[in-house]
Amino acid sequence: MNKLQLIISIASRKSLLIKAIKIALIVGIILNLINQGDKIFILAFEKINYYKFFLTFIVPFSVSMYTAITMKLSFHVGEKAFQDTVLKCKNCNNYLEIKKNETIPFCDMCNEKTQWKIS
Repeated sequence: MNKLQLIISIASRKSLLIKAIKIALIVGIILNLINQGDKIFILAFEKINYYKFFLTFIVPFSVSMYTAITMKLSFHVGEKAFQDTVLKCKNCNNYLEIKKNETIPFCDMCNEKTQWKIS
């Protein structure tokens, strides 16, 4: 599985999408009330800036998805791998094939300085 397929598979997880939608709704409602609350409360819908209205939902959704995906793409020593992959040590270029739910070990050559990235 290449990196793009991995990103797509992470981004399409139902739990991640639901969490990002919840964050976007909460933040979007708050920002809309701050920025356009007077127009919303008096029901002056013709005066609402719909560009701003939709951006206040899209931006937090995008940021939430980006953050969740980047967190899932990082592999730290001692954590369990969320899927089968090949890791490469950033320090010494040593490779490690890891299976889903295996604990991620230290690099044999770097030990305490291990930093893995997806190969």
